[in-house]
Amino acid sequence: MTESKSTHKTNADGVRALPASVSFPESLIRIAERISARGCRLFAVGGLVRNALLGLPVSDIDICSALTPNETIGLAHEMGFKVVPKGIAFGMVEIHAEGQKFEHTTFRADKYSAGGAHRPESIQFSKTPEEDSRRRDFSVNALYCDILTREIIDPTGGLPDLENRVLRTSSIDPEIVLADDGLRILRLVRFAAELQFKIDPATFACASRLRGNLRDISAERIRDELNKLLLCDVKYGSRNTEQVLNGLFLLRDIGALEVILPELYCGHGIAQKPTHHRYDVLDHALHTAAECKPLLVPRLAGLLHDVAKPVVLEKNGNMHGHDAEGEIIAREMLQRLRYDNKTTDEVCFIVRHHMYDLNNTAKDKTLRRTFARWGFERSLEIADIREADVHGSGIITGEVESASRWRILLQKMQQEGVPFSARALNCSGADIMNWLSLPASPAVGKIKAALIAHCAVYPADNTPARLKKLAGDMLHRGEQNENRL
Repeated sequence: MTESKSTHKTNADGVRALPASVSFPESLIRIAERISARGCRLFAVGGLVRNALLGLPVSDIDICSALTPNETIGLAHEMGFKVVPKGIAFGMVEIHAEGQKFEHTTFRADKYSAGGAHRPESIQFSKTPEEDSRRRDFSVNALYCDILTREIIDPTGGLPDLENRVLRTSSIDPEIVLADDGLRILRLVRFAAELQFKIDPATFACASRLRGNLRDISAERIRDELNKLLLCDVKYGSRNTEQVLNGLFLLRDIGALEVILPELYCGHGIAQKPTHHRYDVLDHALHTAAECKPLLVPRLAGLLHDVAKPVVLEKNGNMHGHDAEGEIIAREMLQRLRYDNKTTDEVCFIVRHHMYDLNNTAKDKTLRRTFARWGFERSLEIADIREADVHGSGIITGEVESASRWRILLQKMQQEGVPFSARALNCSGADIMNWLSLPASPAVGKIKAALIAHCAVYPADNTPARLKKLAGDMLHRGEQNENRL
């Protein structure tokens, strides 16, 4: 779909219509024509219409009509298209047509139970966009565009809100929308950050009042929204630090952060040394996350890197050791939110080591051995968190000397062919056992680790002949040390 420059156009008949510059896939138009022959209209809805009017990229194509799921499936099969019934009970059917995916939902009305957990007590299919719009979350997501006539139907005032760049619930009373599904509070914050919209004051106040409903939302749904918020600047390619920061501030100010990440929120109001920090512990974490590279692991690590400061301060009267304690707390938090093991391990590694060589006094030999042990990518991540940590303190904005030094050294090590893993070492465990007539044992692994550490400083020694000599010397020294004992 191509983009338009203005929010909406009015055609010759005075009807609000999608600009002609915005095109629909041919297969979607044929589906709409087939539905029209049955006396119904097919509408694009949600992000497709909103983003097309804003001139933003469209990722998902959501469509809706009065056709029931079974009728939709029958029509798609008649046209030779594949169908995936994603949520028949909710009227959802995914149509695969000529390389495109369209998610069709039957017009419906939902009735929810109390608690805001998005568990409808009942679903009732309806006939019009006006009826369907009452279940939508925000007015800008409740815009409907007839695929054939391009007429825009706006039952909830979404067009003026698009013009004013305001997020408002689709209902006059925000509680009707926000009480139905607690996750809509996080979606509100995320959309505001992604689209760089303001939040309507009444909607903001209601979301803040109902933030406790987030406790009834599954960890996986909270995790997914948190991920999207942390990467809100990536969604449309803006790569804007302020955009991420504003989103995190909204999460804090609306009260949701305290509910979903209480350990992190404990840093609110805890002052730090003004010579090194302009912000309290919490706001420093938010600034650091925003300063990190636009990838999930660095941003999560930036968010959680100082999470143990409040606990350690209360326990010891200072913040020393918050990196080690932070690894434990961060792991508990990430596991609670059902992050996968790989993401959890990578984030916790950064949290654990973000204080490494804080004063930039380690010698190059020490750095080389440490980086070889960590690996190239993880060492770069520590350099990145150091830079983000310093910039997130609000005092230094330019070059961070230690991070720059580490990156230069890492590049040099890579160019020299330093082995950053056991696989890159020019000998295997079997080679070591053969050279030294050793059985499989922990001693073999220790010799291999020592060889990697040696080659980190002397990369030219990473040859089979030289490694064989070094391995023998290491074994001999080890035997001598044992004899002395």
